[in-house]
Amino acid sequence: MRNKNGSFSFKEKISRKRAIFKSGGMIILLYFSTFFFTNCENFITGYGPQPRYLENFSFKPMLNILGVLRPDTLEGLPQSFVHLEKSHPFNELPDSTLITDAQVTIYKYEGMVIVDSVRLTYCNDQPFFPGSEYRDSTFFPEADVSYSISCIREGFPALTGFTSVPPIPVIDENSMHFTAEQLSFTIERHSATALYDIYFLVGERTYQTRTRRPETGNTEVVLNLDQLPTGEGELLVYGYDLNLSEYLTYNISIKPNTYRASYSTVNDGYGCFGSLNIFKKTLRF
Repeated sequence: MRNKNGSFSFKEKISRKRAIFKSGGMIILLYFSTFFFTNCENFITGYGPQPRYLENFSFKPMLNILGVLRPDTLEGLPQSFVHLEKSHPFNELPDSTLITDAQVTIYKYEGMVIVDSVRLTYCNDQPFFPGSEYRDSTFFPEADVSYSISCIREGFPALTGFTSVPPIPVIDENSMHFTAEQLSFTIERHSATALYDIYFLVGERTYQTRTRRPETGNTEVVLNLDQLPTGEGELLVYGYDLNLSEYLTYNISIKPNTYRASYSTVNDGYGCFGSLNIFKKTLRF
């Protein structure tokens, strides 16, 4: 309502300002909502990196492997194993992907010459191991020796791979240092090992960490403790070959509409064939 002089009353001015502010707030909210949803679509489901070429892709069934050679034993039995499965289209779910009847052969090298071989068989009666895999009770891989694998199964391309077993990780004894909060030490550099898993077992407690070998120099390890250990504990350092080092740290995150090239450390198949070695030491305090 206007006054006699044609101006609005004070109460009317406040009411009009509130209406303008509310209208402006709705406009701002609408603007940000539009900005969020249009950009959110691009952020969540928008296109990520795409291939530089187009391919006429058709599914080709191949073998999928996890094979690990390791010189250590359990109850006198070698711990090396090979696990094999078959790949399948994403829209088909078979009753089982496990393959138990492949011809799995390990070849030993001296330089680039094959000097020995062993056939692994699928074992389903393994009292000391948690799962049934391809193994051989007489095969003990050696450190600083190279091996290849061949997996042959009708209906699939022959899968092959190659690994060089790393040596036992070497700990600089002079670098071993304890405090109430940390255990630290240095692993001497070796070109065959690129990743380490460290476990420190004290009573019922287990401390662990994972560290990569740096581009230069030795590997510094720091384990955080919640108290100063007493008595004794067992230190385990797993050193992985280049294949397992890459496989265990490969980025498997999935973003919709983003091209991801297939990844593998083997030929004509999926998965990894690699090796490891272990340093074990009892520490007394």
